[in-house]
Formats: sequence, structure tokens, C-alpha cells
Amino acid sequence: MTYREQKNYDDMSNALREAGVSFEDTTWGNDATASISVLLDTGGGLDFEEEFQIYIPNSDIFDPQNECFNTFSVTLIEQGRTVDFRRPKEVIEYLQEFTN
Repeated sequence: MTYREQKNYDDMSNALREAGVSFEDTTWGNDATASISVLLDTGGGLDFEEEFQIYIPNSDIFDPQNECFNTFSVTLIEQGRTVDFRRPKEVIEYLQEFTN
């Protein structure tokens, strides 16, 4: 992991902890970026969970051809929908929308 990626990973994992969100490190050694998986109860007590994959920025620039990414990309696995954010706080706010 690059210094930038480690810092972003630490910032994201700390924000998740502070928000009371359980997560798992799902980074593989050959991935373009580190990643975190989150399962959220979104069924209002009906035992329905949504899985989110958070990809961690590894650079200050966006250059996908060279595997450089500068946003937190959050993918809702079931729908395959991805939304990008600049800061961990924005990711937390997005995730909380699914539990309210």
C-alpha cells in the first residue's frame, strides 16, 4: 500500500468505527486499491442486509490507465451501482441513508 492509500484506509476505517459500522478488510494483494466491505441491516428489522464495497483512493490524481484513483468509490453490490466521494464523512452519510 502506498502512503496515500494507507492514510485514506486509516481515515475510512476510523470513520466507520466512529459511526458504529462493522466492516471487514477485503483487500487482495494484487488489487488496484485497498477495499473494505460493509454489511448493513437495511430491512427495518426484517433481516435484510445490503453489502457495500468501499474502494480506497491510492493517489491524488485520477488516472485509471495507471491504476491511480483519487476518490472513495462505494459499490452497492446487489445493484452494481457505484458512487464516488471525496471524504470518508461523505461515505458515512451515504451509508446511513440506507439504514434510516
